[in-house]
Amino acid sequence: MSELAHPHDRLFRRSMQEKAIAIDLLRSKLPAELLAQMDLSTLILANGDFVTKKLKRFQNDCLYQCKIHNSDGYVVLAAEHQSRDEKLMAFRLLEYRVAIMRGHLSQGHDKLPIVVSLVLYHGKQSPYPHSVKLWDCFAEPALAKQWGMTPFHLIDLTTLTDEEIAQHGLVFAMEMVLKHSREKRVIAWLKRMLADEKLAIICSEVGANYLYDIGTYILYACGSKQQPEELEQAIALLADAIPSKREAVMTFAQQLEQRGIQQGMQQGMQQGMQQGMQQRNLEVAKNLFSAGVDVKVIKQSTGLSDEELSCLH
Repeated sequence: MSELAHPHDRLFRRSMQEKAIAIDLLRSKLPAELLAQMDLSTLILANGDFVTKKLKRFQNDCLYQCKIHNSDGYVVLAAEHQSRDEKLMAFRLLEYRVAIMRGHLSQGHDKLPIVVSLVLYHGKQSPYPHSVKLWDCFAEPALAKQWGMTPFHLIDLTTLTDEEIAQHGLVFAMEMVLKHSREKRVIAWLKRMLADEKLAIICSEVGANYLYDIGTYILYACGSKQQPEELEQAIALLADAIPSKREAVMTFAQQLEQRGIQQGMQQGMQQGMQQGMQQRNLEVAKNLFSAGVDVKVIKQSTGLSDEELSCLH
């Protein structure tokens, strides 16, 4: 029933599954510069199941794999013969291409493949009534072309000085604590932040709750359970700095303590298991020595070091 209901899809897919026909279609349309980079002898039908499960719109199209300039690539062969408008066809193909790239990565690759798209159109309107350019799918095509398709903008806190970050206005506090979040000087950090006049300006603009969020983040990221006294001082310092949030600070402190207890229990259990395994290996080694087994075999069987084995005989 579905084959009779979609004869265009069936004919297109059946034709494109023939490699010789697909190659001639590519040669008739793709730019010579691109064809020169493609090794069409490597063209093989790809399993597009990882794509069509989410993008049913393309389930009747064909996906080929192909070497493009000695790298992995894909070729999408799609047909457009629907009577309904596909104004966003360029965007639909972008979704398809991203899904192909994601599927490629899921197969163990660590680099994205080139994905070339070709659409065959034989709809009611002539010529094809929509743009093939992705930026024309935007409300502001010129703006999208200029800024929407460019490399992402990066703020690398690891390369910025504190003085440079201080010039960033209200975002200063967040950037500073994120930049230094791996440091353990929790008391020094809290005193520094609470005394900074820029933080007072931020709190007047955003509110005291934000000061609480900044302070608790510092406690969480910089606090050290190896120095409980310092952590207690930091908690008291933050509670005094925000009297209206004292109860919330103390509740957060209890959560930190509980988290530390849970981590300690987990570490204790892990250490206990490791010690138990070590003791078992030592007992096994002793028995093997008593049975006259070669020391190399014992080492391989138990994973014990030469030093540990030397103490047993």
